[in-house]
Amino acid sequence: MTIVAISMKNFASEQYAQGHVSIWMGQSELDELGPFFKDNYLPGSKTLVFDQDSVLTGGTVNEWFTLYLDTPFEYDAQSNLIIEMESLNCSTIYVWGWDTGASRNRYTYSPGLPGGASDTEVPHLQIHGSLELQRTTFGRIKALFQ
Repeated sequence: MTIVAISMKNFASEQYAQGHVSIWMGQSELDELGPFFKDNYLPGSKTLVFDQDSVLTGGTVNEWFTLYLDTPFEYDAQSNLIIEMESLNCSTIYVWGWDTGASRNRYTYSPGLPGGASDTEVPHLQIHGSLELQRTTFGRIKALFQ
């Protein structure tokens, strides 16, 4: 699957300018993320896919906003997908999320730190791209996030 964009569901009713947003994607064999960001990736899979000086998010509650990747990501659909986001001037991107019941999210409020705290909440997320996956793949993804 070639991923070309991601969308998130806005939580706030105001538009926010996120300062310098970077997004990396990569693959992992882990079902739960470990404490150090770099240790969660399969070697050589971490790729900078989005790097913008400023991003406007939000505007209307429950509205989806889309971030188009600078570099498409080739996902193998066999391992677990990691999406790592960093914003220098904001501690969070105000989007809806849900509790997965397992440690599927790592975060820090200080960009550049090697590790962070674990969280069971993940954002509402849509992944856009070419669909060359088997029919059972999305059932598995849904089961992992429930």
